[in-house]
Amino acid sequence: MPGVTISASYGTGGSVIAQLVAQALELPLLDRAISTDVAAKLQVSVTEAEDGTFARSRIDRFFGILAPLAGGVLGAGTDAAPPEAVPAPDEATLFRDQAEAIMRQSLEDGAVILGRAGAAAFRNDRDVLRVRLFGPLAARIAHAARTQNVDTDTAAKRLPQVDNARAQYVRRLYNVDINDPELFDLQLNSTLFAADVCAGIIARAYRALAWPDAPA
Repeated sequence: MPGVTISASYGTGGSVIAQLVAQALELPLLDRAISTDVAAKLQVSVTEAEDGTFARSRIDRFFGILAPLAGGVLGAGTDAAPPEAVPAPDEATLFRDQAEAIMRQSLEDGAVILGRAGAAAFRNDRDVLRVRLFGPLAARIAHAARTQNVDTDTAAKRLPQVDNARAQYVRRLYNVDINDPELFDLQLNSTLFAADVCAGIIARAYRALAWPDAPA
């Protein structure tokens, strides 16, 4: 099996857990596209993310912010088109195909992919383990405040911004709900356990699917 995709709600420790999974499996890590900072710049409102509507100006901002990151967010050293050509708001398919090509290239030799709508991109690939990290709202806010060294009010403000920006990214590119359980093979409340425990669970699940006949 070529790898693992990890979708993480804000405050579930996705960055740390993904890194630990990559280390445990000795695989490279392809980090997320929609970071906390990018999500804040997108300014996706709760209403827009929930009902799927987007004013034209917000669509322009959505892709306008992502496109210049083609060399980093979409992967350095690729054949992606230059920022001015990737993508116009009506070129979501081109954007999706370029982002997906980078993920597929990383999976050729095995990889752990954090975010990037990986679960949606590989929903029909049964040799990719698709993981979702979630947790209760209060626990996620507390975890984010602790790990990002911010107060709880700041973390509580960031949570809907980040969650909704990532949800809109997945919906815009694949027309699916980021919280749809059918997208995932494994869902884990990562606020209940230490990061290394969560990583261990994911790594063991990966090995079980990749080598089902191997000793436990």
